[in-house]
Amino acid sequence: MKLLRSVASVVLSYIVVYGIVLCCDPILSHFYPTQYVRGRVPPVFLLWINTAVFAVASVLGGWLCVRIAPFRQGGHLFVLFLLGELVGGYFTWQMWNTWPHWYSLVWLIAWPVCLWLGGKGKRTAPTPRFAT
Repeated sequence: MKLLRSVASVVLSYIVVYGIVLCCDPILSHFYPTQYVRGRVPPVFLLWINTAVFAVASVLGGWLCVRIAPFRQGGHLFVLFLLGELVGGYFTWQMWNTWPHWYSLVWLIAWPVCLWLGGKGKRTAPTPRFAT
């Protein structure tokens, strides 16, 4: 059961972050229909809005990961970090000639920082009910 919960803490946290970022696209395209169009690079201010959403989602993902992890929360957070950096590195490689370089690099730098911030809210060991 601990192994399942251990894997779930990393996978679920990553899915939550990825889902929030994916949900941001239709919302931005609704509010900026002429500027946020599939196949075109959005204006810089929309890229920064998307980056801010990613940062907040990453903090939430880090917090969720350490909350669910049954033991060694830092290790689970590190695995989540590695998973995100590998996927982010792949997407950076795919978008290198089409999107601004700074965009991918900021995401790769923000990911570990925001995960760490989210992980700072990790749960503490429970205290005994009748401690004196």
